[in-house]
Amino acid sequence: MKKYFLKENDITKGLALVVGLLALALKLVLAWGQYATIYPPLAPIDDHLMFTAAQNIVAGNWLGEYGWLTISKHAFFAVWLAFLHILKIPYMVGNMILWAVAAFTATMAVKPVLSKNWQKLFLFLGLLYNPAMSARYATRIYRDAIFPSLCLIFIAGVVGVGLRYKEKIGSWLVWLVLYGVSFGCIYLCREDGVWILPFFAAAFVIVTVLLILEKQKGAVIKAVSMVLPFVLSGAIIAGYAYMNYVHYGRFIVSDFTSSEFKAAYGALASLQQDNWHPLVSVPEDVREDVYKVSPAFAQLEEGIKSGWIENSYRNPSIEDFQSGAFYWALREVVAQQGYYEDARSAQVFFENLTNEIQSAVNSGDLKTTSGKMTLRKSVTPPIKMEYIPDVLAETFAGFKTVILFEQCNPLAERAVGLPDEISEVEDFIYQAGAVALIENTDIPYLSPIRKAMHTVLEIFILIYKLCIPVMFVISLLWQIKKLREDLWNKKFDRESMLNIIMLGLVGMALLRCAMIAFVEVASFNIGTYVMYLSTVHPLIILYSFIGFNKTFEY
Repeated sequence: MKKYFLKENDITKGLALVVGLLALALKLVLAWGQYATIYPPLAPIDDHLMFTAAQNIVAGNWLGEYGWLTISKHAFFAVWLAFLHILKIPYMVGNMILWAVAAFTATMAVKPVLSKNWQKLFLFLGLLYNPAMSARYATRIYRDAIFPSLCLIFIAGVVGVGLRYKEKIGSWLVWLVLYGVSFGCIYLCREDGVWILPFFAAAFVIVTVLLILEKQKGAVIKAVSMVLPFVLSGAIIAGYAYMNYVHYGRFIVSDFTSSEFKAAYGALASLQQDNWHPLVSVPEDVREDVYKVSPAFAQLEEGIKSGWIENSYRNPSIEDFQSGAFYWALREVVAQQGYYEDARSAQVFFENLTNEIQSAVNSGDLKTTSGKMTLRKSVTPPIKMEYIPDVLAETFAGFKTVILFEQCNPLAERAVGLPDEISEVEDFIYQAGAVALIENTDIPYLSPIRKAMHTVLEIFILIYKLCIPVMFVISLLWQIKKLREDLWNKKFDRESMLNIIMLGLVGMALLRCAMIAFVEVASFNIGTYVMYLSTVHPLIILYSFIGFNKTFEY
């Protein structure tokens, strides 16, 4: 019997497969046992927007009738949600299947540098049971529930190519395909999906340069094939934009990230302010100046000052609209004026607004903060030196939140809404919401079986809290040692490439933390929130497990 499970210094593939499948089955059962967070009335531009878009896709109406919210966000998640509904797969189970695929793909990507079956199984289990993928944010019917999975598949594709660049082209084509397809889905899932581009570009450059320098057989064909990910991702993004063109007359992914809206909002944010506030890109004094010189913006004055808009978007503590709220207030007021009756009308309005602001700047009626005539074209706040201390502090806070697996409580929030609204969502996603509450509280009631399931998930949180920081340090020490050996021996082998990849993993983790830190400091002001950092957990786990495995390989 022993020969079926163990071999010298390792376990058999059969045992690894059995353990992996049993672990996956348990994880899917735990996902099924979680409640989904359902609150239709409370998230009109987030969860509810994606849910209604998915309903429209199932009904054959793409993302729905055009309005100021219809294509305001990159909505690949709505496609995914519709896909799960059509297959009748419970929402949380479907998301966990996708995550398991990502974990398996990442494990296979690093297979060339993990010689033992126990190492590969260890890595797969480490990724599979990532507590962040069962955290409260992941119970929401929102795109961040699958965004980490897409990002990990992309990372796996890049790693798979990097570790196989010396092999025959047939052995790495599948990784090039993953590389391209996953990036297309990432870009369509979130507007900030471009954060992954540095890893995309660095991998392309490094592998292409190595192919040229080492003059391998078939290097030219391999170098040309590196264009495939760009072609595939471009085709996916273009296909989505074409659907918007067919239904709304605009060949764009989103009218929020469209050139005309970014130009209009960027123009407003470029103007000189009397009293700069770190959370306000377009303060009241700027708006008052623009009302006077822009007929297009003057139409919006009454709406922006209305009680509905102020109560919905204005922050009383700073007595103005925060950066992360004003662009939604702006779009809603423009819709109230009738410019979102169709996509072309909205486009023309924002183009006119930009042109009027530019003309006022050219004539001297308005001044920019920089003193230049050029206006910004972005919805992100302008980067200023004053942000740096707070951004650095928040970056550290974000990294700490990730590596200590904070905010990973698996209990969903109570369901909010009318019974019919809640049941409509439950029926569509084939997953229950937390309707029953503990008496006199807002805490969802858990049956004994569900409570046991949540206890298991909480145990894994504790295990990761204790183990990952230690494994991260061990991995870091292994990497430093390996870098010194490579420099001393002046050689470049597969593990040298692994070292570059691991530097990339840490670099991307820190970049994501810094990006979210800037948005928090300059716009959101909601505190460190694990949902926006959920793509960092897979990077840290992958880094920690690879280095730990390599340290104890022998």
